Amino acid sequence: MNDRFLEDLKNRIDIVEIAKRYAPDLKKSGKNYMCRSPFRNERTPSFCVSPDKQFWYDFGVAEGGDVISFVERAENLSFPEAIEMLADMAGLEIPKQFGTQKGPSKEEKKDIFALHKKASEFFANQLQNSEKAQNYLKDRGISAKAIREWKLGYGGEKPDGLTKFLLEEGFSESDITRSGVAFEREFGDKKMRDRFFERLIIPIFDHRDSKKIIAFTGRDLSGRENVAKYVNSPENPVYHKSSTLFGFDRARNIIREKDAVILVEGNFDVISAHSAGFLHTVATCGTSLTDDHLRLLKRLTKNMYVAFDSDVAGKRATLRAVEMILRLELNPFIIDLEDVKDLDDLAQQGPEKLKKVIANAKNALFFLFQKFSEKYLDETIEGEKKFLDAIFFFLSLVSRPVERDELLSKISKKINRPKSIVEEEFQKFSAQKKNPRLPREKKTDTKSQKPEREACFVGFLSAYWNFFEEKVTDKVLGSLTGVPREILEKKIIGEELSEEERKTLYAWELYQENLYGEGVGSEILQRDFETFLIQLQKQKQNQDRLEQARRIRQNFSS
Repeated sequence: MNDRFLEDLKNRIDIVEIAKRYAPDLKKSGKNYMCRSPFRNERTPSFCVSPDKQFWYDFGVAEGGDVISFVERAENLSFPEAIEMLADMAGLEIPKQFGTQKGPSKEEKKDIFALHKKASEFFANQLQNSEKAQNYLKDRGISAKAIREWKLGYGGEKPDGLTKFLLEEGFSESDITRSGVAFEREFGDKKMRDRFFERLIIPIFDHRDSKKIIAFTGRDLSGRENVAKYVNSPENPVYHKSSTLFGFDRARNIIREKDAVILVEGNFDVISAHSAGFLHTVATCGTSLTDDHLRLLKRLTKNMYVAFDSDVAGKRATLRAVEMILRLELNPFIIDLEDVKDLDDLAQQGPEKLKKVIANAKNALFFLFQKFSEKYLDETIEGEKKFLDAIFFFLSLVSRPVERDELLSKISKKINRPKSIVEEEFQKFSAQKKNPRLPREKKTDTKSQKPEREACFVGFLSAYWNFFEEKVTDKVLGSLTGVPREILEKKIIGEELSEEERKTLYAWELYQENLYGEGVGSEILQRDFETFLIQLQKQKQNQDRLEQARRIRQNFSS
């Protein structure tokens, strides 16, 4: 039953159309499609998608699979979650008997969403009855429209108000604790306690469905000491903070349309920016910016505008973000918030002021060039060295030679030294730099992932099987060993390949199809068939000689 459902699902989904969502540079190449891998950082396209086989393969790391495994990787989903996503797209109902895979079930997630919906209704009602919460929003310049659109609320004054409400609505204590809106106290009476009481509530929505709430953020309004200003839901079956961006559900299409995204630190920064018309603004959720966040955004744009807070922690986070963005070969820009606390603070000064500051965003390298020169250049050689080390760190992360050259020219003019000296200093810095704070994403040499000759031959035969089927004799099989021979033997007699063998053969076929392209003539196929055989026979003869020599040495030594 499961196998039939999976086959039906995959037959209704075109892997090429799915892949294009995550790899905009996917282009036709012969009978297949090629692009740079959406899963790693590379310069030369080595990622192949086959519409005939409904199969993807990354030659750079020798990995591949079907549309389900692609969605698992692209969306960072478990197997059941990928099935659920594709089934929704295909309009298929997942059978009740389907799978006992690890991870939250669809029913479990539906329960969480239902609980969060009820919790949101409770929070909205509490907001209507709280003058304190309403005044707080008014003071922050949050309009009634924004309150409705973002479903803002208030946690209430009682530490168990939400818990009692949800229990009355039919949810169990285990449901409530699993969602994270309340928890059982570890000490004392060990009663359930609301996580967000006396807090202004901001729901966090599912990336793919803005009607589903996956978590909440609560801003303290109690004024109590030793209480965190902001508290977020803990991770739950539908919320993973390292890959969640607040506002992404609304911003997704606008980011693609504008080919840019504004990254901020706070939820109110996002709400204020959207209210001012900057609908391509998103924020991290209670965590620092991660590679998962950037890879999610990379599918939509390469242009990252960083507008983190202006305090010391925000400046450090900005430097870290620029480093991460450059390592993924994206384009970082910095929105200068020097005169304000954060983007929300700037928005309070009026939409025109906000528009002006965002419009004046600078390329991150040139922005840092200016800041580092102001900080370190004091007409001393020590200051000059500090300036060069600071800017060289970021310059060394730039992959485009033209960008490096332009900044090296600016540095030369700034410190009044010949460009050749600056270039020499940069080369020395690059050679000496060790243990960077982040590991570089490996630029895979796809040539090193070329299949071995025997695998290439089997892939060649299988890719053009209609031509070669009658030519595969015992002599051909005799030129092969190991896995290539086993797979070819199975193909000859029509024996079903294992899942791993099928993936392996697909990879070998794709390599040859990309090499030969469409419409290859029979003369070329016959010529290369004979060449392959000659090379494999020579290879086998060499191996036999080496084995014979080994035996002679062994007999002589004994």
